[in-house]
Amino acid sequence: SEYGSTRDAFERRDADASREAHRQERLKKALPEHHVEKHGGTASDYLKCIVFGGMDGIMTIFALAAAAAGAGANYQTVLIFGFANQLADAFAMGFGEYVSSSAERDNAVAERDRELWEVENCFDAEVQEMIDLYIKRGLSEEDSTRIVQIMSKNPLTFVDFMMVDELGLIVDVSDKWRPAKQGLVMFVSFVIFSCIPLLAYLFGGPAYSKDVLFAACVGSTALALAVLGAIKGYLMDANILLSAIVMIFNGAVSGGLSFAVSQLANSLLPGQAEMME
Repeated sequence: SEYGSTRDAFERRDADASREAHRQERLKKALPEHHVEKHGGTASDYLKCIVFGGMDGIMTIFALAAAAAGAGANYQTVLIFGFANQLADAFAMGFGEYVSSSAERDNAVAERDRELWEVENCFDAEVQEMIDLYIKRGLSEEDSTRIVQIMSKNPLTFVDFMMVDELGLIVDVSDKWRPAKQGLVMFVSFVIFSCIPLLAYLFGGPAYSKDVLFAACVGSTALALAVLGAIKGYLMDANILLSAIVMIFNGAVSGGLSFAVSQLANSLLPGQAEMME
């Protein structure tokens, strides 16, 4: 539309455009296909797993390929160590995401159970606690009391507000398989994107020189990092171009260090070079 989204209006600091964008969003939500306003949620969490798993996969395998190139390794060596390292690191990333998400969910479930018990058994104390909280945040005692009285009419809704306002926990506790699914998404994303630095060696290995293969590896890696960096910037409401440049810089430094250290080690251990020819 002429006014764009609320995010665009915020970027321009245009209050009139922001009001119009909010009006347009209210009209859209009145239609059957626009019941839910999209602010992230489950789909966003999975998308973040894809992006961060992909970035880690690309960076890890590119650093390995750069080290192999610095040591003068042939394409078979790059592929063998690349794919072996890929699966090990993908499992570590996926399992780490599962453990982290499980701990976050378990903590949220425990806190929610505690708040539910307190609402059932110490209702007055919980109401007063929330009133005090809103007063500390600058609301008057009258307004705080009115707000809490309205929220507390529904105990489950009241607990949801306490989870966010009092504890700062915004976790979907309804899907017990969510941590496992996030770990799986992270694993698959790592495996798929980590193949990008190896594509040149996989399809052009016998036909091209080591320098050409490594140059193709650098180019494909830079492009993939730029795309994922741009997506990361979009998800984080950051500057998309700057985010892409930062990711490329990160890859360049990481790969450059791997290449330089590998060349240094190769010069100090000349006998190892022949083993990779």
